Amino acid sequence: MARGQGILAFTASYRLHLPCNKCESRSQFDRKIGLSRREETMALEIRKLGEFVGAEAVGVDLSKPVEEETRQALYDAMVEHVALVIRDQEFGPNEFAHAASLFGEPMRQNFTKFACEEQPLVSYISNTFESAKGKRVYHSTYWHSDHANRETPPKYTSLYALELPESGGGDTGVFNTRAAYASLSKEWQEKLDPLEGVHGYQGSSKTAVSFKVDVSAKLVEDVPVTHDLVRIHPDNGEKAIYLHQGKLHNFVGMDGEESHELVSDLLELTLKPEFVYRHQWCLGDMLIWDNRQSMHQAYKDYDLSETRTLFRIIGAPEAPLKRAEAKVA
Repeated sequence: MARGQGILAFTASYRLHLPCNKCESRSQFDRKIGLSRREETMALEIRKLGEFVGAEAVGVDLSKPVEEETRQALYDAMVEHVALVIRDQEFGPNEFAHAASLFGEPMRQNFTKFACEEQPLVSYISNTFESAKGKRVYHSTYWHSDHANRETPPKYTSLYALELPESGGGDTGVFNTRAAYASLSKEWQEKLDPLEGVHGYQGSSKTAVSFKVDVSAKLVEDVPVTHDLVRIHPDNGEKAIYLHQGKLHNFVGMDGEESHELVSDLLELTLKPEFVYRHQWCLGDMLIWDNRQSMHQAYKDYDLSETRTLFRIIGAPEAPLKRAEAKVA
């Protein structure tokens, strides 16, 4: 597919075997895809990619049926390492939805405008989209946790690359907010623990996203919801910072400006390189992260005249535990 054809071309062709200068070699990718179709006995291995965040699952082909033991191991790896990479996969939208469902049932996303026609649970993330002013859109280049404006936000998000900038870049960063919270002083933790963030689709005027879409394409109403800033994970019982910079109106008892100043101070204090996994994309990569203990962002670090398009799935709606519900010190 030629560059610049736009998102509609992907309804006809999903698998773009383009050279990727971040992989060991394109031929190696093609060989591995071929081998994975013939070899079904490779043992699953989880390899750490960083001290605090990031791991790679090796020896699994998610286009094939997966045993419960393997499914549980993959889910546990996502929870433990926050971000999990599964390389050398080959998906259309239905295969991707099936693979993501191993981590929880996929859910509809905020806007139907970007949904894949063949599989509506899959949406496109692409810089080929244009705003109402005719400008290209570069999604979410700030730290956030997806769909925090919902009462039951998704426990995970997964991406799969369809087309990547030929000159490189277009990375995705995942920030381990569990480790970030644990790194704070007791005084800071006690300051954050009682705070509740009010989130809505449009966020505050300070951080409102400039990209607007037709209300008719919207799946949920923009009714503000409140979530604890410090979220308790239901699987490991640990605390993590939970918010969406673009959708945060304010913290209860604080105005918007004061709230976002606090967020800026908090990120300046906790956003350390060792807590961030920066994924350098290759075609065939599936990346999944745990929204309950992370924030993520896209890096606008590439030639913006080139195309970056991915599949996205969010899944398993889950109401965050309230402090009163969790038996955590």
